[in-house]
Amino acid sequence: MPQAKTTELIAGALHVSRFGTYATATGGDIERALRLYLWNVQLSSAFHAGLGLLEVLLRNAIDRELRAWNAQQLRADGSQHAAEWLLDPARPLNTLTATSRKTAEANAVRARAARPAGHPRKHSPITHDDILAQLTFGVFVRLLPVDDPEDKTYRARRVLWERALMHPFPGEGTNNADDVVASRADRLLALRNRVAHMEPLLAVNAKARHRDAVRLVGAINPELQGWFAGVSRVREVERERPA
Repeated sequence: MPQAKTTELIAGALHVSRFGTYATATGGDIERALRLYLWNVQLSSAFHAGLGLLEVLLRNAIDRELRAWNAQQLRADGSQHAAEWLLDPARPLNTLTATSRKTAEANAVRARAARPAGHPRKHSPITHDDILAQLTFGVFVRLLPVDDPEDKTYRARRVLWERALMHPFPGEGTNNADDVVASRADRLLALRNRVAHMEPLLAVNAKARHRDAVRLVGAINPELQGWFAGVSRVREVERERPA
């Protein structure tokens, strides 16, 4: 089959609602649009890998501090909460995560049911770590401070930051660390949602978002910043954008 015909078939299969963005960007040149589309796929893949690593680092850093904080909180009867904040959350963590914990626990139950019969944890009770693994990137971002005092979660998130969540980011220092960390995480969450749905990244400042990710890793652990920057392929792919 001639290359031009194959290109037309691919463009048709991708549908104008998705491929039209790339056709418009190339002035209607379908072959160039297809190259741009495939580049977008590669950039999405590069970001997806890096954001996946970042999500694990962020999740584990926040979880470590929340375990320590939650175990220090007292119930109404004077007893202490457990370290497992997803099973026994203290306020305000309880109110901030109620819906996401319920969803994550249901997903953990489904994941257990899907384990093969010979799996060593086929019938094991659902643990804190089982639920933790089911939480999305957005759950952790929405625990970080928000700068709008009118936001209904403003106070709860501020309390968590000042009492617990400022500690997982030693690499950021103390000067405006709350705004810097939260704004970077928020931008990366928006990017992650675009990447997850294979949205066009043509208007995304890839260099800036890559820098956000590298610096957020550095805020979590300065010794890992260089490693993360080295394994990420975002800058390499970004430079290969078709003309």
